[in-house]
Parts: sequence; structure tokens; C-alpha cells
Amino acid sequence: MKICDRCFNDEEIKAFIYSSSTVNGVCDCCSSNSHLIELTELQDFFAEFFSVFRYNPQDGIPLVDLIDNDWNLFSTNVIASKILSDFFLQLDLVAALYLDSTIIPSPNINVSYIVEIEESVSFWEKLKTDLKYKRRFLTEISEMEELGWDASFDVLSTIDASTPLYRARINLEGNVNPYNKTEMSAPPEHLTNAGRANPQGIPYLYLSRDLKTTLYESRATFLDYVSIGEFRVVDNLKLEIVDFTKKQSPLNEIDDIINFTKGKLIRKVISVDLSKPLRRYDSELEYIPTQFICEYIRFFSSPAIGIQFNSSLDKGGVNFVLFDDSNMKCIDVNTHQITKIDIDSNKIS
Repeated sequence: MKICDRCFNDEEIKAFIYSSSTVNGVCDCCSSNSHLIELTELQDFFAEFFSVFRYNPQDGIPLVDLIDNDWNLFSTNVIASKILSDFFLQLDLVAALYLDSTIIPSPNINVSYIVEIEESVSFWEKLKTDLKYKRRFLTEISEMEELGWDASFDVLSTIDASTPLYRARINLEGNVNPYNKTEMSAPPEHLTNAGRANPQGIPYLYLSRDLKTTLYESRATFLDYVSIGEFRVVDNLKLEIVDFTKKQSPLNEIDDIINFTKGKLIRKVISVDLSKPLRRYDSELEYIPTQFICEYIRFFSSPAIGIQFNSSLDKGGVNFVLFDDSNMKCIDVNTHQITKIDIDSNKIS
């Protein structure tokens, strides 16, 4: 079967096909006219990739769905099924998926991740319970390291002075004058409340990539006046941050695919909690696990000086938390007024 770059969403696989292709034509899989390679050229990659899954008829989900949910490799599930079906004709998937020899592999067989990966990822729920309800200040981190967590926060991105970041503060009592630049930085220690990343009394600087995102994050309401500060990295520094938004291709990590998968899925489950806003009636206990993760990154795991994660309040928005605001400077502040709020809902009962 000849396949093309348009069969995939994964940028590294698309680039591999583009660079390896010696002919253009109509794809056997998606019917696009594009760069073609033989499917067998990806055989070694998929043989290793499938080693992270195991056959699980009772509790698993269809392989094609799990790949779509966690990896987004293929452009559609229909194309995924075609490509995987062809691979199953060529590869010994019985061994790769720990199947019973009587089972016929297909894209719709129920699978889960191998036990080693599941244990590492599921530890997050155990850790959250321990931190909130059992022991907070003497948490045993050796179990995290045994499960491979210490290597899960080495996915870094860099921000520098070319990247504008924003912070919003709602103006008090309808004041139209913006806060001054010094008031837009992290609050002083005695005024620092607990947040999703920082414990009470330990100030971190919360920023967003886009002005719109920081308005959502401030929870401003209709007709509020809001001060928006623009921040830049100082002194031509390049700041490394742990990036919970970064997309990585398994194609480049196939020699260490099990540890790569652990790290990817661990960051994914933590990212959900980092992005989750508190409701009015939620307890601040909900923030303790993500506060712990930030302190772990800050002191044990990484040279990073902050984190980057997706906003749940603004789809496509990205938030930043910097553990030390001395590397950032507020260069401008302007007052904005909220002129529109778009609210939607889902019926739940």
C-alpha cells in the first residue's frame, strides 16, 4: 500500500514521508494526490510503537480510538483503520500486543497500555489523595522516581524578550485608571493567596500568551474595567519552562518508547488538573497536588523556572506560571472594559 503525508496529523511522520518520498501520485489510502511512500517504510516504527499496548478485552478500548485520543497520529479514524489493518497483515502483532494466538488483531481490538505505563500514570490519583488527605509536607518522592516521574518534566520550551505575555487585574470600584506597572507583578508574600500553582504566601507570576486569555483567566464580568499589563523577559535572557502543551512525536523517541509514553501520559493527566478552574464551592485543597508538582519541578526535577499549560477558560489559550518574577518586566499597562460575555451551557439534569 502506498500512503501519503496527508494520511497523518503527526508533523514528524508527515515530514518523514515528505523527505523520503521519491514519487507523487494518488494515495491508496486517502486518495489525495501527494508525496507517496510504501507503507512498509514505517513498519519498524509501528512495530515498536505497538509495544506500549496490551490486549485487554474486558477493560480496554479499541486500539484505533486509544491512538486517536492520546496520540492524534492519523488524519481520520477511517484512514487509521485502513493503515493499521494493512500493518496487521505484515507484522506479528500477536507478540507485540501480548495476544492469545487465537485472537485476530484488528484496529478495533480492545487494548490498554502495558502495566508498567498504567502504574506510572495512575500514580497521579494516588498522589493527589495522599497530598490532600493523608500527608502533605512529608510526601515520599522516591516512589515517583521509581515509577519514572523524574524524567517526565524534561520537556522544555524557551521564552525570551520577543515573546509578549499578559496579566490582567480587575480594577477596584470601577476605577478607569490602570494599575501602575509595579502593581501588575506578582503580589507581595503577605497578600499571596493559594493558586493552582503556588501555595499561600509564596508568590508566583501568572501570565497568558494572549490578551484575550488573560481576560478569561481574571474572571472579569460584563462592564468591568480591567488593567492589562504587557510583560517581557529582561536582559536578553532565555527562560526555560516545563511545557505541558508541547506536542512530541513518537517517531523521534521510538528507541525509548515506553519511557516516552509514560512521560507523555503523566504530563497529560497533570495538565488536566493544572487547567481545571475552581468552582465557587470547591475547596482550595484541590490546588494542593498541582502546587506540589510545581514545587517538585522547581526544586528537584528540572532547571526550568516555570511551567506552560493550556487554558480551560479560553480554548486554544496558553497560560504561564513563573516561579520568580524578577526575570520579567511589565513594560506597559492599559485599561480595558469588558463589552461582551458569551456564556454557553450543557443540560446535566
